[in-house]
Amino acid sequence: MRRARWIAGIGLLPGALLAGATATTLAWRGRLPDRLPNQGGVGGRPVETTIPVDTLAALLIGVALAAWIAGLVAFLAAGWLPRTPRHWLRAGIQVAVAAVAGAVLTILLMVLNAALDAATAADVRISWAYFAATMAMPAGAAVVSGLVALLLAGRAPAQRPDPHQPAGVAATVATDRPAPAGGGERLLWWESRSLRPVVWAAAALAITGPLLTALLVPFVGVSGWAGLAPTVTAPILLPFTRYRLAIDAREVRLAFGLYRWRLPLTAIASAEEARLDASTWLVRGMLRGATESTLPLLPGRVLALRLTDGTQRLVTCRDVATAVEAVNTLRARVAAG
Repeated sequence: MRRARWIAGIGLLPGALLAGATATTLAWRGRLPDRLPNQGGVGGRPVETTIPVDTLAALLIGVALAAWIAGLVAFLAAGWLPRTPRHWLRAGIQVAVAAVAGAVLTILLMVLNAALDAATAADVRISWAYFAATMAMPAGAAVVSGLVALLLAGRAPAQRPDPHQPAGVAATVATDRPAPAGGGERLLWWESRSLRPVVWAAAALAITGPLLTALLVPFVGVSGWAGLAPTVTAPILLPFTRYRLAIDAREVRLAFGLYRWRLPLTAIASAEEARLDASTWLVRGMLRGATESTLPLLPGRVLALRLTDGTQRLVTCRDVATAVEAVNTLRARVAAG
């Protein structure tokens, strides 16, 4: 069932949008002039430059098709991720592809509709209200298409429970080698989490580029391709869509994209649960920068590590209570040993 939903969301939905827009364009071709207004022609202003109908249609259909193909490639490449991050990244890709296809193809049909039965580009009459609708309707189409794609993606799959460990614990006690009771045991706790705000930010950038291009190219010409800049930068965020927190007998480790952070247990005085509200998180991020070492990745309940030098380190963590217990237990072992 889940596979069928993915096929419908990343395959059938964009394909249906493309097929419908292409069929409508071909049906209208005999009622269209050879060229369309490219600059001017709105609100009674004279037409300054024109663009061939076939070029415009190929350009906008090509943008939607390129977004679909790129989305399919990224969708398949996401298969190496763990289940939950994989689900949300694929959902974001699916939403982005559907939104781009819906918006770009709506622009195409609205531009062509304004020129139906006109003899030449100079005869095309576009009111300011219709021009405004040409800006607003694609956004609505993007929202509707994106919501349908999101509904098709469904919820993230439930984690498979481990009957040998308490609910919510992401890792267990591991033994390096056989040893008598009370010896040779190493406690290891970890969690891997998808950062949805980063996923959606990457998806938003990916959507923005084709939308800007589709809006700018028909009106400003070749220079409108600069609108693809957000899409080009979107992949930079992909390595930062998840993080991993690990605690063992030696240290606390955090991996976030290319960033790696380690803190020896001997440098920790105690661990406790704390709460960081969103406003404080935003203000600290803006004033001190995203690289601030004491700023966790997300606001809310966080793991607070009080260090032996009197400072404090806050760490994003889903299962804060278990992480606090793990750090304090391991730190007590280190102190006793």
